Amino acid sequence: MPNLPAATPNPDWNRRRQAASRYRPNRVRLLVIAASPPADTTRWFYFEDDAPAEELFEEVVHVMFEEERGTQRKEPFLRELRRRGVFMMDLKPDAPRHGEPLAPYVAPLLLNIGPLAPEAIVLIEGDVYDAAYREMKKAGLPVVDVRVPSPSSGHEIEFRRQFRVALIRGGLEKLIRPLPAGKRDA
Repeated sequence: MPNLPAATPNPDWNRRRQAASRYRPNRVRLLVIAASPPADTTRWFYFEDDAPAEELFEEVVHVMFEEERGTQRKEPFLRELRRRGVFMMDLKPDAPRHGEPLAPYVAPLLLNIGPLAPEAIVLIEGDVYDAAYREMKKAGLPVVDVRVPSPSSGHEIEFRRQFRVALIRGGLEKLIRPLPAGKRDA
């Protein structure tokens, strides 16, 4: 058997994994699944140091806390999302998506979801829904049947409306409430 070169570690992927692990809740009530990390490797949902944050984080904050983050630090919102049991994963976690199909990433995702045992799963973006919804339903996972669009520029209002509908259909509308004043600067 030939000697194969060792896989080169992806520092961006490792950084994203470490950032997500800091905010993984013990009990996952809501699992949000997006397509992939953004092309800008300095911005991602769980990176505390990015300003402005990427669109998905900003719009999830807008719905979950009924406010815009504005100039407030990102960390208190991330801690409160963890406390409420909200966790985000990417269907294609290794690198930004460049138009490739998402279906090959569904089986590994299903294996990673199992230990999380989420109460509800919301799929973000039509391509993610098309690739994963049927397989998740077949696997008996609590995936919500709502197409939530990407919150990219120009789609913020529709994202907010559909994300709220998904939370209600998933029985998690009680997660929508303001960030407690004492936790803003903690």
